[in-house]
Amino acid sequence: MKTVWLVSEGLFHPPLDGRLALGQTLKRSGAFQVFQCRRLEQLPVDLSGVAAVVLYLHRQQAEDTALRRLLDYVARGGGVLGVHSATASFKTRPAYFELLGGRFIGHGRVQPLQFRPLREDLFGGMAAFSVRDELYHHEFQPNVEVHWLASAEGEEAPAVWTYRYAAGRVCYLLPGHLGSSLRHPAVREIIRRGLNWVVSPAEENPS
Repeated sequence: MKTVWLVSEGLFHPPLDGRLALGQTLKRSGAFQVFQCRRLEQLPVDLSGVAAVVLYLHRQQAEDTALRRLLDYVARGGGVLGVHSATASFKTRPAYFELLGGRFIGHGRVQPLQFRPLREDLFGGMAAFSVRDELYHHEFQPNVEVHWLASAEGEEAPAVWTYRYAAGRVCYLLPGHLGSSLRHPAVREIIRRGLNWVVSPAEENPS
């Protein structure tokens, strides 16, 4: 069984209900052994047996050694699934945004967002849907592949993307301000497919 570490902390942002919902979704398939910690510093020193790290947090401080360990892990073939405020964390660390593929620059109010797929690929066969959340805006690294767009009040922004960081794979999804958005069946399916995609290189090129 593949090992996944969920790094998550918060009562309000991210919400405790959202953290519980995400943990349930990760465990639901039975394909992963899921461990949880609150900070990057609490991840195992040796990540060689870890298939993916899931980031659902909103922190601004990280020890240099902890961040470097994460970067090296992904560069050697590890996977990362970033959720919602993961891109709004560690804002003074450019290397962190090079890893995720996107840098948070602002968001709108909590409101209904319309999500629509862009292509028949990793998320093929899924239909458009709506959840209440924040419309995040990002600056992007080159070569980010956008799979879903979210829109509200005439604004539209990338909401789900994948990205290759050296030998590793990264997937990000926007929903997560409210626990209810992470319980939506379509969002759960995006999490499932995104996680399956980021763990796939772990067997071929373990870190």
